[in-house]
Amino acid sequence: MNKLILTAIFLSFFSMVYSQQNILILKKRNRTIANFWKGSIIAFQLKDKSWRKGEIRKITKDSIYIKPTIVQYNFMSVDTMYASVEGYPLTELFSFPKSGVHVDYVDGRFQMFISGSHVQGYWLKSGWIFRVGAIGYAALKIINGVIKNSFSWSDDKTQLGIGAAVLIGGVILDKTYKPTFRLGKKYHIDFLDLSNKKQ
Repeated sequence: MNKLILTAIFLSFFSMVYSQQNILILKKRNRTIANFWKGSIIAFQLKDKSWRKGEIRKITKDSIYIKPTIVQYNFMSVDTMYASVEGYPLTELFSFPKSGVHVDYVDGRFQMFISGSHVQGYWLKSGWIFRVGAIGYAALKIINGVIKNSFSWSDDKTQLGIGAAVLIGGVILDKTYKPTFRLGKKYHIDFLDLSNKKQ
């Protein structure tokens, strides 16, 4: 009984908090990937390939307004600066970064950074581990053969061929790996109006 009462209180509180808000939903077909509302931090790429990041100040059915957040890391401190509110039509949004991909303000502009330790399966999905492994294997095989004076291109062509195939596979994975959700047929954004007033 107590759980039922607590659930009802929580749901009514949740409803009150979000009843005045509009939500932007990033979806892969019918599956929700991320939700954004006023006050949340968002990063996205525009059609001109420039990146933006900031705190959402307002969402309408056709635009998003953000206050750009610039974080600068110094030796002993972190400085956060805010720029003026900027508005963008939803039709100008091109892509969103995947989980673990960071967008930071560096060298006078927002840029995307892939921090491999934060991207789930990055080393495998991008083919990095295959490329490094293949190069290391081939180099070790050649160096050991030269040191032992037993290396021969004809005798070792099978092992080197396997290494080359793994390297090519890693290069293909690197070319096909995308660190962003690109809006289009597969990914899209929906506008959800939870406010009591019309835009």
